[in-house]
Amino acid sequence: MYLKTDLNCNIGCVRQNNEDMILLAGELFRDQAQQLDFEPTGSVAAIVADGMGGHNGGEFASEMATLLFNDFIMDIPVGLNVDEVTVQLKQWCVNTHRLIVAKSYEGEEYEGMGTTFCGLLFYEKMVFALNIGDSRLYRYRNGILKQISTDHSMRQQTGDPTLPSNQIYNSLGAGDSAFIDVKDISDQLFNNDIFLVCSDGLCDMISDETIEQLLGNEPTADKLVEAARNAGGKDNVSVILLTINEVEN
Repeated sequence: MYLKTDLNCNIGCVRQNNEDMILLAGELFRDQAQQLDFEPTGSVAAIVADGMGGHNGGEFASEMATLLFNDFIMDIPVGLNVDEVTVQLKQWCVNTHRLIVAKSYEGEEYEGMGTTFCGLLFYEKMVFALNIGDSRLYRYRNGILKQISTDHSMRQQTGDPTLPSNQIYNSLGAGDSAFIDVKDISDQLFNNDIFLVCSDGLCDMISDETIEQLLGNEPTADKLVEAARNAGGKDNVSVILLTINEVEN
């Protein structure tokens, strides 16, 4: 498998600081745009983390989560099956939640901090969709956009569209506990599929229909971020696009 990737982690038009963090192929990105093409070998991740809380706590929480996940990727044993990888991921979620909670008590600047966590893990010949919170993972195929992740938001849970979209019930660091959605999508990848990982700074600003149109016209992270900023850019905007090539089906 070969991946063509394009990312942009942008502060938006309103916020004074950028609490988002992107992890891609072992590198962290904030306030950057980057294109990176590679063949995933071993374990590789493409993650968006959207931090929240504290004076600068959101920035720290998203960075802490992505760094800890990169450590996890480097240390995960080889030769695991799907169930064993899933167990490892769920334990990582529990451990990371506890570490972020513990850090939040160390100073006022960290109080109440937490972060979402969403994206893809490529492990050997397997691919997993991961989600904690309301950042999103989409797949664009043959002109059709489909959301793969499920928002851990009160709006999604209750079906009440009047609730604030950012009122979430699951995140790393906030609340008594956290859980991670893990889906094995290894057999659901086809050549020229585009996977989009984004913070809610994108999908709260522009509709899925607009995202679908932009991906059909000119699929670049910059164009998506530009559209969110033109719509108001009320939050930080992070986007990863991964185009799948040379998949053996």
